[in-house]
Amino acid sequence: MTKSNKRKHVKNTSHHASNPGVPGKKSSPLRIFMMYFVIFGTILAFIGLMGDDNLPGSGWFLWMLVALNFLIAAIATVSHLKSGKKTKIDEISQKW
Repeated sequence: MTKSNKRKHVKNTSHHASNPGVPGKKSSPLRIFMMYFVIFGTILAFIGLMGDDNLPGSGWFLWMLVALNFLIAAIATVSHLKSGKKTKIDEISQKW
């Protein structure tokens, strides 16, 4: 292995991971769901803010955004768990 390849290898290893001693540890599905729920909830909250959610009679709009947030987070979690790939969401949820 050349010096350049060694530097790349060292750079790409997960020595900055939250649990470097446990390389195969998986995140809890609940933690992954909560991460997606927070991410998509923030996006949908901004949409709610822009959609004039403070108007009278717009309570259904807020409940629709919350339901949509649950639905999107559940679909993203199932898709994430089915793929079996370790992503940044896993690393962040392990630290959280």
